[in-house]
Amino acid sequence: MPRESFQRELDELYAEIVALGQEVESCLGNMVEAMESQDAGIARQELGVDARFKSRGEEIDEACMLIQARQAPVASDLRLVYTVQAVTNHIVRVGTLCEHICRAIADTADQDRDEDLTVALLEMARSARSLFHQGLEIFEARDIDRARDLQAADDKVDLLYSEAMNLVVNPAVSEAGSPEWRMRAALIVHYLERISDHGVDIGGRTVFLVTGERMESAMRQYLDRDLHSEGDEEDEDEEDH
Repeated sequence: MPRESFQRELDELYAEIVALGQEVESCLGNMVEAMESQDAGIARQELGVDARFKSRGEEIDEACMLIQARQAPVASDLRLVYTVQAVTNHIVRVGTLCEHICRAIADTADQDRDEDLTVALLEMARSARSLFHQGLEIFEARDIDRARDLQAADDKVDLLYSEAMNLVVNPAVSEAGSPEWRMRAALIVHYLERISDHGVDIGGRTVFLVTGERMESAMRQYLDRDLHSEGDEEDEDEEDH
């Protein structure tokens, strides 16, 4: 019975962080919608969410500490508690970045904009939201195979980051967008890149949760496995001939 009660606590903790992630993802959805429609009113709806997300994160951290103090977790249980704390931190930070972006959108609603840079920011925002969503799905399902695909998606965001920053520094037309808006746009580019990184990190934490290995070690083993598999196939082909 004690073990069943402990497992129930762990399951509730897992469900709590998934729910927090979904709330932050909803915030990201409104952020992208505000950028698509250039509607500052939608962005203003998300001002203040950072405090709520941080409060929820502190509650989850406290629950993790209580579980460790009251129970005697085995290795896999400790990995879950550790991973929940780490993923909570990533999710809360994404919530903070989302509010920063929404505040920038609201504060520059009446500023002149660079159309090319606006398009680049929107594409980057959609990609960042998608990557964070994938990270949450991977964590919820503990799907470590998908976690290994996140890096390729993040590479795309890195390219978008370079393109957007180039437009910030070298606009296509002179005096494109007000100085205030361009300064905020540069910050938004940085915030979106960080949101993407947090999505990738959530996937990496999932690999650790399931296997006990860091993402880097798991990737090396995964690649080595593929290389060995290809070598075995080549040997079989040679034997057939």
